[in-house]
Parts: sequence; C-alpha cells; structure tokens
Amino acid sequence: MSQPLSEEVLQRIAENKAKALAKLAAKRKLEQTTESADSTDSNKASNDEDSRPSKRRARWSKPIFEYDLSQMVDTRGGFLAEDDENDDDKRKKFDEKAHVVELNPPRSIDPSQNPKCLECNSLDIDPHFNQIFKINICGACKEKYPDKYSLITKTEAKEDYLLTDPELRDQDLLPHWSKPNPRKSTWNNMMLYVRYMVEEYAFEKWGGSDALDAEYEKREQQKKEKKDKQFKEKLKDLRRRTMTSTWERRRDKAHDHEYGDPVQDPDTGNSLQTCQICGIEVETEVF
Repeated sequence: MSQPLSEEVLQRIAENKAKALAKLAAKRKLEQTTESADSTDSNKASNDEDSRPSKRRARWSKPIFEYDLSQMVDTRGGFLAEDDENDDDKRKKFDEKAHVVELNPPRSIDPSQNPKCLECNSLDIDPHFNQIFKINICGACKEKYPDKYSLITKTEAKEDYLLTDPELRDQDLLPHWSKPNPRKSTWNNMMLYVRYMVEEYAFEKWGGSDALDAEYEKREQQKKEKKDKQFKEKLKDLRRRTMTSTWERRRDKAHDHEYGDPVQDPDTGNSLQTCQICGIEVETEVF
C-alpha cells in the first residue's frame, strides 16, 4: 500500500502546474498578437500599393510595338512600309492580274444596247473574249472560225510569229489571258493570245506574210548552219583525239620501222621517208 504524498511534494506539483498554465497562456497571447499584426501590415501594404504610383520599368526592358502585318508591304529593303491603298484598289489590281471574269454580266432590257457577235450578231457573247480581249464573239463562231479566234500560247507566238518577250508581255500591245499552268501549278502562268491579233501585229512588224515567211526561213537556215558547224567541230575534235590516241599507242609499242618511198619536200628539197606504222619522218638522200 502506497504512502500519501507529503505537503512539500504537493506544493511543488501545484507550482509546476501553475508555471505550465502561465506559459501556455503567454504562448496563446503571443500568437494572437502576431496574427493581428500580420493582418494590419497586409492591409497597410495594400493601401500603400493603391496610393503609390506605378512601378517604374526596368532599364533593360524594351518597349513593345504592335504591328498589323496584314497591312504592311515588304519593300525588299529591310523595312516594312504601310500600304496606303484602299481595298478597292487592291481588288482592282488583283482582278487585273488574275483575270477574274464575270461569267454572267448584267444586260440591258433594250437588246440594241447589248454587245453582239461580230460574225452572226448573236447576243450569246463569250465573257472571256469580251472582258479580256475586248472582242465580241459567240461560242459558235469561235468554234466555226478557229484560224481567226483560236487561242495560242506564248511559245507558239514566239516560234511561229517571231515575236519577243517584251512585246508579248505588253498587255496594251497584245492582250493576253493569264491562266494557271495545267502541267504544274508551281510553274509560271500560261499566257494565251488570240490568233488573228497576233497575226495582225506580226504582219505589221515584218511587213506582211511573205516577209514573215522569208524571215522564218532565214532563221531556220541559220539554225541549220549553226547546228552543222557544231557537228563538224565535234567530229573534227573526235577524229583528232582518235588519231592522237592511236599514234600514242603505236609510238609506245616497240616495232621495226617500215618506211615508204622517199618523197621530196618542195620547200627544202630534201627527201623524206615516213614510217607506215608510227608516222615518224626521216631525211634520206637519194643517189
């Protein structure tokens, strides 16, 4: 059976308990005081930020400029220039470049005011010929007269009518229809011309159909002569290289010279004999 605690021990326990309760109360008071101070500081800091002017930009930061790249024009000189043209001008230039054709143009109620076919006076006008070439022709007459209204390419105009690139690129001189190349989309656009317009300009340039034919025959003859000359030069070079290689093979090969009959040189009067194998020449005296 345990003995009861003495008064001294009980008093010490009571003192320790009182000290522990005092420490706990002081700790709680300190925590409450810290929380209230933090809330006060945060409110003060927010008020100071609202009242304080905006923060200054750092020295190393650069200003940001916003550009609308769709409104810029590349001048190929390292600068971007603003485009002063309006949408109507841009659309007009695009239409002229791409040859956008209105397939159903508006017509007048009065038939006399509508364009008529040059051949049959029909009102069914081809819109491509009317808007691009300024020619009033219907589809039936276009098929009926292919020698006059058929379309030819730029290559055909150059080869058959002897026209130059600057003349064919001039839209005012020779109107043309620019279309995407059917062989490959990445190639240059195909340029089409009306045959009779090209013929009229070519006859005016060369002085008639006979003069154009004469110039064509002249150029064909020059091409043929140039081709024959190149062939002869290649053949001559081939013979030279063949003879050189044959002579080198004969020279390198050991053999006994087989000289032919002596031949007198008309310049020096000496007699020369030539080896029939390697071609070497030696002077001889005829007694």
